[in-house]
Amino acid sequence: MTRATTTSRSRALTPPGWGWLVVATVARSYLVLLAALAAVAFVPGMLGWHTSVVQTGSMMPAINPGDVVLTTSLPDDRPVPVGAVVQFDSPAEAEPSGVAKIRLHRIVGANDDGTFVTAGDANAEFDSTPITRDQIIGQGRLLAPYIGLPSLWVTHRDVPALATWLAVTALAIALASRRTTTGGDDDTGAGAPPARGAHPAPPARRTALALVALAVAAGAAVEPPQPAAAAFTARTSMTSTWAAAIPAPLTVGRAAPYALIGSTAVMNSGPSTQVNITGSIATSPGTIVTGFPWGTSVDLANSAARNAKADATTLYAAAARRPTTATPAAVLTGTLRPGTHRRTGGLAVSGTLTLDAQGDPSAVFVLAADSITARAGSTVRLTGGASAANVYWVTPGTVNLLTGSTSAGTYLAQGNVTIERDTTLTGRAISLGGYVSLLRADITVPR
Repeated sequence: MTRATTTSRSRALTPPGWGWLVVATVARSYLVLLAALAAVAFVPGMLGWHTSVVQTGSMMPAINPGDVVLTTSLPDDRPVPVGAVVQFDSPAEAEPSGVAKIRLHRIVGANDDGTFVTAGDANAEFDSTPITRDQIIGQGRLLAPYIGLPSLWVTHRDVPALATWLAVTALAIALASRRTTTGGDDDTGAGAPPARGAHPAPPARRTALALVALAVAAGAAVEPPQPAAAAFTARTSMTSTWAAAIPAPLTVGRAAPYALIGSTAVMNSGPSTQVNITGSIATSPGTIVTGFPWGTSVDLANSAARNAKADATTLYAAAARRPTTATPAAVLTGTLRPGTHRRTGGLAVSGTLTLDAQGDPSAVFVLAADSITARAGSTVRLTGGASAANVYWVTPGTVNLLTGSTSAGTYLAQGNVTIERDTTLTGRAISLGGYVSLLRADITVPR
């Protein structure tokens, strides 16, 4: 009987070797990245650094939930780093939920009483309660993106996300543990056709890195680092320190042509002949504009009004995020130099306030407080090349320009803006959440 020569039919069914090589390379790259991020996140903890998983999305897309932040303790003999990201204890009375938390915010200013003002980059307002040095746990040093997601999923009981990640990682380990051959080194015997396919690798050659990566990441899921609520105020990256971010430029954008912008309404309560507006008026989403002379340019809840208000909102947030350079008195008079002058509580201009640019026509003045008032008969005077276009008054509360006052700059308020009779403003009055009301006023958009 003639013996037929046979060849294993399984070879014809084995996927091409180069295809498996690509798949295995992708799987190994994923596991290498996983292991590297895990090492960055957890190895420094062995050296005394503190790790925290970011729980909130207040800085997305720069900082995402699931990122791991590493901090180091702040030595007693080192000054508190104004402008740096810090981790601190936020007591129950400072939290809207009434539950104490650990927060990661930037210190944006120092108060005269030795406390510090903190804020989140995505927040339009500062944190309501100043912190003391004793509350500071450490200073942010390093950011490892994504690696804390398993911990976040466990904390929030997101079973589908956790199960999907475990399945993907297990598949990557299985694929990375295969050995791709292009012929000749398996057990096909002399004279057999070269093998083209993927075969299980010997145990000594399997991907140990994959197992290490899975163990480290699974450990992060089972025993997560300390959770922390975060609203960072600087663009962050995987660097050894977080320095203060370069302040965002302040620009009125599409709000430039407007003298008055209101959220609900803009109203002149006196005769239209006694109000002089050089510039346009806009409201969004409200549609009430009353008491202005015929021919005044008005945009009511249209695309131009929405765009102007959107850019004014961006300007408000950028101004609110600027690091504090000085804390002014509650009653403001005398001379101020360029910078960000911010205080907790109300701010009132009395007498003559001189804003001195010291010969720099691009000098920027930001004056921020919980409420802003120009007292009756007060004057804001510009000197040294100062321009009303570079002066910004920012408040989460209300603005009141009282009788006979002379003001300069763009006023940005979350609350209402009231402009009393015989008032002169070279600038803009913008209410992002309320109305603008005026009587017998002269308002000119700065150039």
